[in-house]
Amino acid sequence: MHYHIVVTLISALCYFIVAFHKQGLQLNPIYLSGFGVSLSVDRARLLVRDGIQDVNLEPESFEVQPRKARFDSVLIDGHSGNISLDAIKWLMRHGIPLYILDYNGTLLSSILPREPVNGPLKIAQVEAYKDNTKRFSIAKKFVEAKARRSLEVIEWLEARYGRYEFQIDLSAELQRLGECMSLSRLLMVEGRIADTYWRHLQRVLPAKFQFSSRMHESRQMNASDPVNVLLNYGYAVLESVSRKALFTSGLEPTVGFLHEARQTKYPLVYDLQEPYRWLVDTTVISCLESERFGKKDFYRMDNYVLRLRPEAVRKLMDALRIKFNSTVRYAGKWYSWDTLIRLKAQELANYILGNRAELSFEDPSPTLCRGDSERIRNSILSISSADARRLGIGKSTLWHLRYRAQAGKPMQIYGKVREKLEANSRSQTSTANNQGLPPLKR
Repeated sequence: MHYHIVVTLISALCYFIVAFHKQGLQLNPIYLSGFGVSLSVDRARLLVRDGIQDVNLEPESFEVQPRKARFDSVLIDGHSGNISLDAIKWLMRHGIPLYILDYNGTLLSSILPREPVNGPLKIAQVEAYKDNTKRFSIAKKFVEAKARRSLEVIEWLEARYGRYEFQIDLSAELQRLGECMSLSRLLMVEGRIADTYWRHLQRVLPAKFQFSSRMHESRQMNASDPVNVLLNYGYAVLESVSRKALFTSGLEPTVGFLHEARQTKYPLVYDLQEPYRWLVDTTVISCLESERFGKKDFYRMDNYVLRLRPEAVRKLMDALRIKFNSTVRYAGKWYSWDTLIRLKAQELANYILGNRAELSFEDPSPTLCRGDSERIRNSILSISSADARRLGIGKSTLWHLRYRAQAGKPMQIYGKVREKLEANSRSQTSTANNQGLPPLKR
């Protein structure tokens, strides 16, 4: 009797903490880099000083009054500096985690606020891990969501780059996934899904980025091309969000279900990342397509590892902040994806405790929209000057769009112009069908 009362009270406490975070800040990290990064406290104020990146520029510094922090975490990518014990205490008392990035953009270490003490949940989590049937069931939920999101990203890419055989391959793997009955078989299918996914990205991303794969261990940790560098930093942000979500829910990050438990590893963190890697992937792809990053944003170290310059990391952080804070409707309410990850971690905890009958990471599905599709590009290239005038598309606008479409460059097409181009595409398709001609390529 007392056991169930304790479990109920702890679950209620965890729910309260999650609810508190829902009402609080969204993803909004402070990023510090360079030489001489400093965090200290003076008269209860947190003093923050960024590192030196240019000897001709004074590094930014500011102070934060207690209980008035407008950031939810601190990411340090500095080469040198100091953090006082008082600063660590200040952050922890405000519920703000501290993350240290390695030289290649991956997450090296973290200091997190005190987690809820939930012994019954940890016991139930270990028992679920040791139960082969339950472990397989939970692991499969992670892979199903990852596979579904991978297919949706490929369909999102298809709108711009056209259809390839990879989508067919991925659909076949999804069917095999439904037939899996063992963890070893599940891991085999998951590996093939990942391989198909990355081969598709390698096919569509511009050759100048030199992206070949992400499946090789050394390539992941020691990024040698711009795409993997950006993904490393993006996944470090996702990992920090996932760690915080698991600590908030009281789950033990060292006991996973899909990834094996290993020393110095956090398999449950990696499990929780899988359904949400698309957040980073689509952000990085969009940044590359819009030419947000150029050669000047990267530099190579003596060991040939490629790195992002601090100002480029900030650009990526801004894009990730927008993506993670975008909203989705779930269970009748609107949540940011950052908050939803915490909510899903709590649902996993309740499922393990037996307080929840169903578990799914597929729901909710994101809406991946393309502002620059192959169909629109074909419409731009095929429209005559007379038709453009009739539709009210200006000469300079048409020239600019044609130039971008012919060169294969990214373009920003605003609402009214897009509507006119889509109407023209539908009209041409209808005319071609009536005349027995092949329709415009879609």
